[in-house]
Amino acid sequence: MEQTYMELSTALPLRKGSDGFDTRQDYLIKGYLPSSSVTSAYGASGSYKSFLAVSWGCHIATGKPWAGKPVTQGAVIYVVGEGGIGVPRRIRAWEETLNGGSPIDSLYRVDCPIFPASPESVQQVIKAANDVKAATGMPVRLIILDTLARCFGGSDENAAKDMGAFIQGCDYIKAATQATVLIIHHSGKDQDRGARGSSAFRAALDVEFNVRREGEGGALILSCTKMKDAEEPPRQAYDLFPVDLYVDNDGDQVSSLVLKDEGRPVNESDDEGNAALAGISRLTENHLALWKAIRLRTANGKPCTRALLRDDMRKMGFDVSKKFNRWLEKLVRDGLVICDGEHVRPFRQDMKAGD
Repeated sequence: MEQTYMELSTALPLRKGSDGFDTRQDYLIKGYLPSSSVTSAYGASGSYKSFLAVSWGCHIATGKPWAGKPVTQGAVIYVVGEGGIGVPRRIRAWEETLNGGSPIDSLYRVDCPIFPASPESVQQVIKAANDVKAATGMPVRLIILDTLARCFGGSDENAAKDMGAFIQGCDYIKAATQATVLIIHHSGKDQDRGARGSSAFRAALDVEFNVRREGEGGALILSCTKMKDAEEPPRQAYDLFPVDLYVDNDGDQVSSLVLKDEGRPVNESDDEGNAALAGISRLTENHLALWKAIRLRTANGKPCTRALLRDDMRKMGFDVSKKFNRWLEKLVRDGLVICDGEHVRPFRQDMKAGD
């Protein structure tokens, strides 16, 4: 579409109507990580969320497709806020299995926390990105902050003002480097209520993922809980497998895990016993939260309307302003629920919340 411009007296970037509707959305991982965005992956301790971050970082640094999706190659900075040796071992395990044993020269670590709420710390991140670009000849495409808690300093995660300062710093890093900032975060005490801390965090994100273990096994379930400008990718499980790294001075084998980036259907029998969802594809965490809300209301004999379900999901931290009806329509199409005007009920009236 041909764009026309006029002389303006204002410095504001005025454009007509739908000008720019066909602007291409660029991705680091197609359908998962948009370029130049602020993104989060959250989950409970032990949910393998850092293994996911390592996998994404390694694939982007090497340009290898992830889950069959094309990747935009670039340098990566991994801020290991908790220090330690876990992350370098996970990177080495990935190199051993998926990079022919060769080191990844375009992935750099910062083995200490950085503090986006601090202008001085933000400037150091920007300088680091310039240094990495000079060393690798590639722009920094991804900056991983692992974890939010370690990079939050002495501020209060539950205070909207403190969270706003953290997000403002992340936005500044994104704008200065044009990199995507991926924030690894913890879920609250109740995983179904979303990430820990102020709701201002989720509201400011472009993309959010929930990571949880599949039962007690060696796999994680990846669910998209927010995708601002595109469709959510399907909820899938990803297996992890052990890799032996070296034998230490005591003769003990030191190992780590590598995430297999080929997604598969979730084993629903291990996922909260929700057998009714077995065989249903392209379920995201949004669909699951809505399904759970419907089951809980009807099993307890409470009214179940669209408005009440919106309120339930809003209390769980979900943004219902745009896609609530689309989530509900999918459950209807999949034969899980029936809508009678404003009233909603499970297709099988005899379903209980614990089925």
